[in-house]
Amino acid sequence: MTATVHIVSDSRGATALELVKAAAVQFPKGDVDVRCLAHLEDAAQFSAYADRHGLDGDTVVFHTVLDPDLREAVRGVLAARHTPSVDLLGPAMAMLSQLLGETPLDIPGLVVDRDFDSVETEDARA
Repeated sequence: MTATVHIVSDSRGATALELVKAAAVQFPKGDVDVRCLAHLEDAAQFSAYADRHGLDGDTVVFHTVLDPDLREAVRGVLAARHTPSVDLLGPAMAMLSQLLGETPLDIPGLVVDRDFDSVETEDARA
């Protein structure tokens, strides 16, 4: 069986693509066809994409949209079309904002250049 999933991003879509690939590898009998709408700037662009690709309940949309208003517009279009979706950044941004007491920059395409080599990892099997 082949499933088509859509990635929608206000940047390149690389974050969502990595997640889709990590999930898809768990289904060795299925093929996942990925389509990506990158550099989304407004709701009209997304509505046009949804119309072109006939987004409906037979697919899923994984999105990484930073701007809260645009993210909500994407969700609204998808809800009206009864298309399931997964917001990959919104909940994480909200939680970090609350923990840090800071408003996020919401700038698409920022490169991760922080030093995460200091992540303390514990092996649950030990």
